[in-house]
Amino acid sequence: MVKNFFAIMRENRSWLMLAVLFFVGGITMSYTALSQEPELLRLLEETTLTVLQELGEEIFSGPPLVGIITLLMHNLLSTLQIIFMGIFLGLPTLASAIANGSVLGFLAYQLAQTGISPLPVLVAGILPHGIFELPAFFLSVALGLKLGYHVVFPLPELSRKDTFRKVFSDIGVSMPYIFGLLAISAIIEVLITPLILGSF
Repeated sequence: MVKNFFAIMRENRSWLMLAVLFFVGGITMSYTALSQEPELLRLLEETTLTVLQELGEEIFSGPPLVGIITLLMHNLLSTLQIIFMGIFLGLPTLASAIANGSVLGFLAYQLAQTGISPLPVLVAGILPHGIFELPAFFLSVALGLKLGYHVVFPLPELSRKDTFRKVFSDIGVSMPYIFGLLAISAIIEVLITPLILGSF
């Protein structure tokens, strides 16, 4: 099974690179747009920041175990949506990759506006759990994009039915690893990340 998983990773490295590219593009576009149109910051604070605050309160207001399960279920549901909404030509998956990157761009700009260097804070706040969550996210985006692509273009020498069977097989093999990465990420984000950010 592990061998199959790493074979899938190698097979889909181009899709993984695209996932990273769109995510980084979202960061860049968000930060650049805010730099050129600072009034957008207020709008984003009223929408994105509110959503993040509500999710944070839901996760951190109760016992840590409840917070971990809540965060894990939220991320797992988002992951499944990213993958299977790819059936619509990959467009919702593409939008999710850019949107998630845009949130980081927004947070970086907001920190910079308050006189705080964004890089150390974002690294401290994201890296500990991000080394597990981001690979799961990028793999989910890659699988969603691949699914959308093969709606139109079957694999060479395979029918569309057999192509879908192959893609869904890749998804099935990948899901336990995605779940494991998200579970580790949720534990770190709830138990460790707040302690690290407290130093800032």
